[in-house]
Amino acid sequence: MLSGFSSFIKRHSTTVIVGVGLSLAVPAAYAIYRYLKNTNQQANAEASERRGEKLNELRGKLERLLVSLEQIVPEVAENEDEECIVCNSSKAVIQTFPCKHKVLCRTCFVRTLQVAVTDFNLPLKCVLCRTRIATLDRERHEENAMQSGSSI
Repeated sequence: MLSGFSSFIKRHSTTVIVGVGLSLAVPAAYAIYRYLKNTNQQANAEASERRGEKLNELRGKLERLLVSLEQIVPEVAENEDEECIVCNSSKAVIQTFPCKHKVLCRTCFVRTLQVAVTDFNLPLKCVLCRTRIATLDRERHEENAMQSGSSI
C-alpha cells in the first residue's frame, strides 16, 4: 500500500506541490488585498478630512475678508461701462486673466469665490465668458506668458 502511495507522489509531485502552494497562496493573497484595501481607505479618509479642514479655513478667511470689505467705501462707477455686472453700483476693479474681463467689484468677486468654494465649483471661472481664471495679477500673467513663449 505504501509503495502505491509513494509511486503516486512521484508521478504527481508537481501537481501536489502546486496544489498545496495554491491552497496556501490564495488565502495569503486575499489577506494582503484586504490589508491594502483598508490602508487605502484610511488614506483616502485622512486626505478627505484634510481637504475639509482646508476648505473650512478658506471659508473663514473669505468671511473675514467680506467683513473687512464692508468697512471700506466702494469705488463708485463713473459710467455704466465701469459698473460691476452683479451689484450694478460699485466700480468693476477685478480683472481676470487670461480673458482680461474686468466686470466685478471686490465684494462681488469675494462673494462669487465664496459660493464657488462652498459648492465645490472649482477651479474658478470668469462670470462673463466661463474661462478658467489663471490669475488676477497682470504682472504674474505677463510673466507666465513670457516664460511659456506666448504673446499677450
